[in-house]
Amino acid sequence: MISLIIRKVLNDYVAFIDDFRNQFSPNMDEFEQRSNRNRSGHIGGFNYQFHGAGCRLEKDAIVCEFDFMPTNEYPIKFSTWEMREFILTSKAYGIDKLEESELHELLHPLVEDGTLVKLVLGGVVWEIYQV
Repeated sequence: MISLIIRKVLNDYVAFIDDFRNQFSPNMDEFEQRSNRNRSGHIGGFNYQFHGAGCRLEKDAIVCEFDFMPTNEYPIKFSTWEMREFILTSKAYGIDKLEESELHELLHPLVEDGTLVKLVLGGVVWEIYQV
C-alpha cells in the first residue's frame, strides 16, 4: 500500500516542514539564525526542538524529524529513520509497521527520477535524502 502513496507521503512530509518553517521564519537566512538562538519551543501548534543540524517537530501527535543543512540547494535532509517516524505517527496512512529497508526500496525510484537527491559530501554518497 505505501508504495502507491510514497510520493504523497513525501509531499506531506515537506509540507509539514514548510508549514513550520513559514511560521518560524519564512526567510531562509533568518530561519537559520533564529534556529541557532531558539533551540526549542512552541509555535503555531508545533512543538519544536533543534539538536545539532536536526530538528524534531511534533504537531497533532505527528512526529517529524529532519536535518536542516543549507550546505547546498537542498536544505531539507532526512534519513529513512526520520521519514519512517513521520509515516508511523501519521494516522492518515494507516501504517503501523514499516521496516527501514522497505522504505529505502520505496524511496529509490524517487532518487532515480530526480525527485530526491542523495547527499554527497567529500565524494562519499550518504544514505541521506535531500529535497
